[in-house]
Amino acid sequence: MPYIVGTRSTSQTLELTDGSVRSAITTTSSINQSVLVSLSTETFRSVNYQIQITEGSNFNMTSINVIHNGSNTYMTEFGSINEPVGIATFTTDINSGNVRLLAYPSSSNLTTFKVIFTAIKS
Repeated sequence: MPYIVGTRSTSQTLELTDGSVRSAITTTSSINQSVLVSLSTETFRSVNYQIQITEGSNFNMTSINVIHNGSNTYMTEFGSINEPVGIATFTTDINSGNVRLLAYPSSSNLTTFKVIFTAIKS
């Protein structure tokens, strides 16, 4: 089961035969790395994230596709919109058998991440 961490977190899930569609929201107040989503590498091979980020009057949206081979993740970010400035960057990794979506907020102000993602089974 994926998890989303932060000062506030909620999630919903739609389980399908060959994958899962999930949504979640979290709020952070630090510039430190935050693990937004963690998925089992044994269960899921690829995932598409749609992310909306809000910090004060700054609004961002981006899409990220990720696939892994059990040892490494391969990620592409596209369709990013920053209004008026970028407020977070993202990367992925594998840690303890989980592929993780990592966020790096650019401010210690309250930053809210809303994520809808579709994970496809291995």
